[in-house]
Amino acid sequence: MDTTRRSQSMPALVGLAAALVATALWGFTFLGPAAVDPVNVYYLVLGRYAVFGLMSVVVLAWRPGRLRALGARDVLKALHLGVVGYIGFYLLLSMSASVGGGVLASAMTGLIPVMVSLISNAIEKVFAWRSGLLPIAVIATGLFLVNGGTASLDAGGDGRDRLVGAALGFAACVAWSYFVIANRIILRRATRVPDNATWTACIGLGACLGSLTLLPLAATADGPSPFADGGTLVSFLAWCTALAVLGSWCATWFWNIASKRLPATVMGPIIGMEAVFGAFFYLVWEQRLPTAQEFCGGLLVIGGVFFSFQVFERARLPRAEAAEQAPSETPAGSEGSRRQ
Repeated sequence: MDTTRRSQSMPALVGLAAALVATALWGFTFLGPAAVDPVNVYYLVLGRYAVFGLMSVVVLAWRPGRLRALGARDVLKALHLGVVGYIGFYLLLSMSASVGGGVLASAMTGLIPVMVSLISNAIEKVFAWRSGLLPIAVIATGLFLVNGGTASLDAGGDGRDRLVGAALGFAACVAWSYFVIANRIILRRATRVPDNATWTACIGLGACLGSLTLLPLAATADGPSPFADGGTLVSFLAWCTALAVLGSWCATWFWNIASKRLPATVMGPIIGMEAVFGAFFYLVWEQRLPTAQEFCGGLLVIGGVFFSFQVFERARLPRAEAAEQAPSETPAGSEGSRRQ
């Protein structure tokens, strides 16, 4: 029985590990704006997704047969996920920060794990609401502390700007939640499971094409161009490449692995780790220790993520065991009862 349980848990554990790696890599991208400062951040986004798109084109050209096997409809699905999940989310969050302030926009992202978990559990019915709400509440509290706590509520700006900023931040959360849930549903319902590299490349191509809409913003936003001098350009290109390879390609590749093994209800809480990893990388960058509030918030998020995974495992294993036993036990039992 223990061996059976371990074998049943292995795919979920692989999915958990892959999702944590993906969130760590996405957290690394938080360093991008600070690393290229004062260069216009929109140029950074364009450069990052240009490299991501170039990598995607190379992968798709290398294995054209797998792209043809995927089919035009699924290719379009992957392309739109890249546009909505990467460009839509970033653009809406940037607008939220510019109107309502960066602290408010950052705090709004704490809604993503809650939103993903609630919507996906309504779709997939992974576990009972009463058992799933507690870890979600723990994670939400931790993210609130990591993102500034009450300071995020007291940030400056007039009421109208903060209201518009909150609305844009909420829309950004919807965009990313849609990416997580839709990606999981598409991969689960696909008649032919897409090759991970090909699926990642199609998403990357969509993100690259969608980033072209940022060209007008890059031309008009504050901050110098990366082409101002040679030293700035070399550092800029290095960061674009690092963010594309690690924060875009590798992160998406690992996230797709997790999407095939975990329901979005469980992946929602894991998204909270992105903020924790992002805060960790910032602390390393700034060479300082976390405040007591940041430390406690991080512990709550980490604890909530593993708590939610345990809830999922407790709900999943009895169903898996019942499904295994049913085929062998039901015929014999029914035959015996009819004969008696």
